[in-house]
Amino acid sequence: MFALSIFQQPKIENMKTLATLTFVGILFTSAVMAQDVDNDNHDMQLDVPSVAIVDLESATGTTIYLGPTAPTEAGNPLDFSSQTNSGIWLNYSSVKSTSQFPTRDIEVAITSGPLPNGMSLTVLASSYSGGGDGAMGNPTGPVTLSNAPQAIINGIGSCYTGDGVNNGHNLIYTLNLAGGAGSYAAIDSDNSNTIQITYTISDN
Repeated sequence: MFALSIFQQPKIENMKTLATLTFVGILFTSAVMAQDVDNDNHDMQLDVPSVAIVDLESATGTTIYLGPTAPTEAGNPLDFSSQTNSGIWLNYSSVKSTSQFPTRDIEVAITSGPLPNGMSLTVLASSYSGGGDGAMGNPTGPVTLSNAPQAIINGIGSCYTGDGVNNGHNLIYTLNLAGGAGSYAAIDSDNSNTIQITYTISDN
């Protein structure tokens, strides 16, 4: 019994020594792995929003009043010569997705109410002017308004026109006698009413 007890004691001490050395080795390895170096880094996600907004601006309000002038002399027709308005400016902001939609358009349409019989209404957007920046759109020329949407500005990229009057595209409305035979005969004073004109920016 005494001999056996002496024989096992060194083994126990050796195991303790081994365990201690192993534990110290793990601590040393962890310290080396966690040690700072002369540089470091982190990730940052940067999000770019898609933007497509449009606005109509005027110094006197966006309701327009147009109508031919009645003659003062018998035998003369209604006078359309002064029936224009250029008080509204078209503003927009756009940030596009090149991979999905290279450019945007702005379309215009009559969305409420009929035009008076025998008359036509056109709108012309001027070239861009103002305090904005970016890839502005290009006017398409005079648009004869109807219920069908038609492009009035195309090729809009990422840009902003500036806000308010004297920024963006000036809109010039003109009321005329409709072309074609019978237009004057179709004019009816009962047709006086209010129409609504809507501008929409959309992806190509």
